Amino acid sequence: MDRGRRRDLIRELIRLRRPSSQRELVEMLSECGVKVDQSTVSRDLREMGVIRLSGGHYTLPEEEGLRGGEEELERGLRTYALSLEASGNLVVVRTPAGNAHALAVILDRAGHEGVAGTVAGDDTILVVVREGFRAHGLAREWKEKAGLT
Repeated sequence: MDRGRRRDLIRELIRLRRPSSQRELVEMLSECGVKVDQSTVSRDLREMGVIRLSGGHYTLPEEEGLRGGEEELERGLRTYALSLEASGNLVVVRTPAGNAHALAVILDRAGHEGVAGTVAGDDTILVVVREGFRAHGLAREWKEKAGLT
């Protein structure tokens, strides 16, 4: 099965069966006749922008209304951000373990003109701020939205 068709099937499984782990998703794909390993599923999920909610289930960005916008940004920051710290042209965002990717997707989709990009680990996001913008101002703005001031 080609990658596009596999990803269409992954979207369908996420919508209909709500898997809560990559292993579970690999098993569901196997039941559908698609043999794939967990690393491939992990890469697919990351490239598709799939996020894992704090309740443990995967969801597609469009199902969560994560198309950008202030409301989604504020909700994401309030849900996931534990702290924000600016240093030079960077903002370091701390999240609960396993939630950095979810918030990074939200930050990227918000499309803030001052954000060049994000890099997410397990519980930390590194936000690169473009020249001409102040990382300290961005961190302060996001702290207010997150209710961390």
